[in-house]
Amino acid sequence: MTPHHILYVNAIATALCGIGMLAARQILYPLFGLDAPLLLDALAIGLLAYAAVVAGVARRSAIDRPTLMTFAIVDGLWVAGSAVVLVMFWTQLAPAARILIIAVALATDVFATLQYRAARRLAG
Repeated sequence: MTPHHILYVNAIATALCGIGMLAARQILYPLFGLDAPLLLDALAIGLLAYAAVVAGVARRSAIDRPTLMTFAIVDGLWVAGSAVVLVMFWTQLAPAARILIIAVALATDVFATLQYRAARRLAG
């Protein structure tokens, strides 16, 4: 996959995640042990903004190594944050919420890895 394709797929997956969170806002927040959907709404809007940035970069004629590394690091931080949430709030999370967090973290880790590998190819 080219860096452009990796970023486009990342942007689409991220946008779909954000849209899905907003569409299921009344169902999701109780699964996460929350009293209201506000936190998840903010997270969904952040995901949509991130998707827009990723898509904007994917449209560039050339994507450089530092840009790919930045996205790999940000996605890696998402994975690490997901692990922290799971450890800190395991008992408050419904089993479905745990599965969702793990699934999104695994998908995000795939994007981080692909972006890192693409950046390494550009360096070599």
